[in-house]
Amino acid sequence: MAISYEALLPDILPMVSGCSDALIKNSIRSAVVELCERAGVYQTELDPVTTVSKLYEYDLEPPTGTSVQKILWVTHSGKDLEPTSSALLEQRLPKWRENTGVPLYFIQQSPSLFWLVPTPSGTIVSSTIVRAVLKPTHTSTACDDSIMNDYRDTIINGALFRLLRIPNKDWTDLQGAQIYGSLFQEGVVDAERRARSADTGVRRSVRYGGVSRAFKTRRRYGNGG
Repeated sequence: MAISYEALLPDILPMVSGCSDALIKNSIRSAVVELCERAGVYQTELDPVTTVSKLYEYDLEPPTGTSVQKILWVTHSGKDLEPTSSALLEQRLPKWRENTGVPLYFIQQSPSLFWLVPTPSGTIVSSTIVRAVLKPTHTSTACDDSIMNDYRDTIINGALFRLLRIPNKDWTDLQGAQIYGSLFQEGVVDAERRARSADTGVRRSVRYGGVSRAFKTRRRYGNGG
């Protein structure tokens, strides 16, 4: 389930009197995007992929309003695949495009595309599971409830940092922006630590194991994750 950025408006509006809702929501979204990019907190398994005979390119299909930042691991028929690069693959298997077999490697080519190598020799429904780090797109209006709830204070701190440093506004508060910015940075560091711990503890249901792997109203400046 997703929670809209608009849901955080009541926590921020009192500190930026006169600021438009649209600008506040943009700042909230920017804080969420930065949190996800830097800390890798938004991790999920994508919908199972059906491999098709003689096809090595597959789409990454994250939830609406998100994009894939990084693939964490891939399994095929319950077995872990090894991440590799295009250059290393050409050294190991120079003629891999000419052969088919059971996939042993995966390569993330872009936020929307990955490869399976060797090219699958058969079509197997829902054979491949991908776990990825996601981030909201810059046109999103909401983010997963686990992110919005678990890191609520950090997101609010990040949004206030952005808003209070805007020059020549009724709500401009450079001292407050500095403090909220420091709290946001602390929250991101803590979130990254939590995300690393969560990743090492992930369990797969079918042995899906990992690969080598001062101020106006709110002014309490509270930190939180």
